[in-house]
Formats: sequence, structure tokens, C-alpha cells
Amino acid sequence: MDWIVAILIIAPAIALYVQKSSWLIDYLIWVTVLNRGIRRYVDWLSGSFNAFSTISLTPLVISGLLFLLVFQNFKTFPPHVRRIFLFFSIALGIGLAVGLVRNQLAAVYALAEYIAPLSVMGCAAMLKGNERILDRWVKTVGWAAVVVSLYGWYQYYTIPEWDAFWVRAVGFEGYLGKLESTKMTVFSTMSERGVLAGFLAFAVIPMMVSKRWRNSLGWLSVAIILSVILLTFVRTAIITIAMAAILFPVLNRGKNTLQIIALLCAAALIGNFAIARMPGSEQISARLQTLGSISKDGSFQGRISIAGSGLVSILQNPLGTGLGSTGLAGRVNTGTAEAGAAIGDNGYFEIIYSFGLLGAPFFFAALALIWKQVATYERLGIRSESLMLFKALFFTGAIALIAGNWFSGPGSLIFCLFAGFAMRQKSPVNSPVRPVRASA
Repeated sequence: MDWIVAILIIAPAIALYVQKSSWLIDYLIWVTVLNRGIRRYVDWLSGSFNAFSTISLTPLVISGLLFLLVFQNFKTFPPHVRRIFLFFSIALGIGLAVGLVRNQLAAVYALAEYIAPLSVMGCAAMLKGNERILDRWVKTVGWAAVVVSLYGWYQYYTIPEWDAFWVRAVGFEGYLGKLESTKMTVFSTMSERGVLAGFLAFAVIPMMVSKRWRNSLGWLSVAIILSVILLTFVRTAIITIAMAAILFPVLNRGKNTLQIIALLCAAALIGNFAIARMPGSEQISARLQTLGSISKDGSFQGRISIAGSGLVSILQNPLGTGLGSTGLAGRVNTGTAEAGAAIGDNGYFEIIYSFGLLGAPFFFAALALIWKQVATYERLGIRSESLMLFKALFFTGAIALIAGNWFSGPGSLIFCLFAGFAMRQKSPVNSPVRPVRASA
């Protein structure tokens, strides 16, 4: 049944690819956020958990179609854009070479996990400053976040049988709480609660800072998403949202400052009132209170320890472990449901450990080149709201990497859309390019 469902999911993507439609990105967004939930339901129907389900790979296959679109238009990109992707490619090439030796086929899976966000970034660069399509993509992410959040509340109250089946199969009882109504941490349609919180955090940031990126439900959508982030118990997501909301007006010459300050104050007051009346409010309040003494928290101390041991590991193994040593890719070699990274709770060290001291500098240099290009546009007088939001996302993403590697997960969708868009604006420095079409 897995193969049939996977083919049904991929077929519309192929049709959109043939038409070179920009709606392929919208479709990828929905497949990315829903595929794990669909996979769990199919596993439950079949009565057996499949750690290698092809349904989980559908976003990577669709991203491969996006990669082909970018590859076909690569020569039309201006030199500075080609240089950015060249640096990413060098990092991936080094990581793949080491990974093939050490992790065999798993390296190919991991390569696809990185190519996915970079393909989204490339398609956004193909827009050449088309704000209308960018806005549609951002709103699609917002709608997907609302749907995932609404299911999160359903999951919190009912504990659907297919979700409970999966939690038991992968041994997440305890980690996600008890399989009882209001006593389980929400993970919705994602692989776990941290991935869900990361996706929702990045998705809600554009909706909070500007009206243009809110869907028709307006602030109600924002409230729904924020409420489910609380149910994940992931404090990093809250810090990320607050930091981006503060940085956006700072980087945007004070635009919407009063509105955002009022929003944060209102969110704090309403949130405090709402939390006190939510089921499981004691656990949520206790978790949030640790933000005031984060340096004394066990999780924080653990990450400090990971950073220390990670640095020693990298110095002892400068080539790293290569691609394929963590996440879904690691299952190819281990044959188990879980395959964690030795330093997976620190995104910087996970990236350095995957690409080694030879490849990681190229990866981070590519990100730095995107930032440099935005600075160039600013000198030319181009200071769009989209570029300023990218700067805020860049800073907050840099902080969020301390907690984990969000770049190869759903949380990267919004970042990569704005990063790709930030590479290429309508200005004399750009060469002509044939953008993806706005409709199928």
C-alpha cells in the first residue's frame, strides 16, 4: 500500500513539473507537512510499522523535480547566484564523498535532504523579484501551519489510534508523555515535537510582522499556531519567534515597531490568561518559567556539554562522518526506527560533523554570500519588506541552529523561500532569466 499511496502523491507533482508551474512549490509545502501523518495512517491500516516507508520520501522526490527546474535554468542565473550554489555544491560534494565511504547508501538519502531546501531556494531565486508569487508561497506555508495546528489540538484531546500506534512503534512513550488525552506532547503530522515547533515558529513569523503575509483568518491564524507551539513544550520556538519579531522593526528602520511591541505585550497577557485555563496548564507554565533561568536548565546544560564534546570530536575527526550518519538517512544502515546524531542537539556541530572541516566552511560561506548580496541591494536603495524579513530570519535562524539543525527539516521552507528571493532582485546587476510560470 505504501507504494500506491506514494505514487498517488507524486503524480500531481510530475504534472506540475511538466508544465513548469510555480504551483509545484505550493504542492511541495503541503506534501512536506502532511506526509508523515499520511504515512502513520497507512501504517496503522496495514497493522505494521514500516521504518522505510516510501511515503516519507515523497517530499524528497518532489524536491528532485524542483532541482531539475533549477538545473535547467542555472546558466541563466547571474554570477553571484551561481557562486552561492557552487559553494553549497562543494560542501555537499565533500560530505557525499566521505558519506559514501562511511555510510554507504545512507549518504544519498542525506544528500536529498539537503538538496530539498536548496531546490526551494533556487526556485525562489528564479522569481527575479516577483513579490506576488512569493507572497502566495508564504501564505501557503501559513495555511499549512494552521491545518497542522488544528490537527494538533485534535491530537491533544483525542490521541488518534494511528498516532498512538506510531508512538509505541518508535518507542516515544515517555518522551512525548502519556498516551492519554491532554497528557501527551503534540507532534501533529511531523516526525516529532521539535520538528513541529520549528516549522510552526518559522511559519508564524511572517504572519506576525506584516499583514501582507496573513491569510484570510488574520490574527486568529496566528493565535491558533502559537497555542499549539505551547503544546509542543519547545522553548526554542518561542525564543525564535520573539527574536524575529523584535529584529524585524530594528532592521527595517523602525517599521511597525509600535504594532509589534503592542502585539508582543498582548500575546503575553492573553497567553498568560489562556494558559491558566488550558488542560495541562501546570506543565506548560512550569516549562515556560524555565525561560527565566535557562542557564540552570538541564537541557541547556546538556547542550553546553554537547558543544564541548562535539568540538573535541571534530578536532579528532576533521573529515567528519559525512552525509548519512543522522536522521532518516541513518535508518538505511542501522535498520532501526531511530538513528540519532552523536551531537544532533547542536545544529552547528551536526553540520560541521557532516561536512567536515573542509566542507563546512563552504556551506557557511554560501549563507554569508546571501547576506552580502542583500547588503549590496541595500546600497542600491532596494530595501523591500521581504529583504528585511530575510535579515531577521537569518539572525534568528543562526540562534536556532544552536538547538538543532533545522536546515534539513520543514522549518527551512520559509527561510529558503526568503533566502532565494533575497539573492535576486530587479536591478541592473541581474541578467535576464525565464521565471517559473505563475499558474499551471
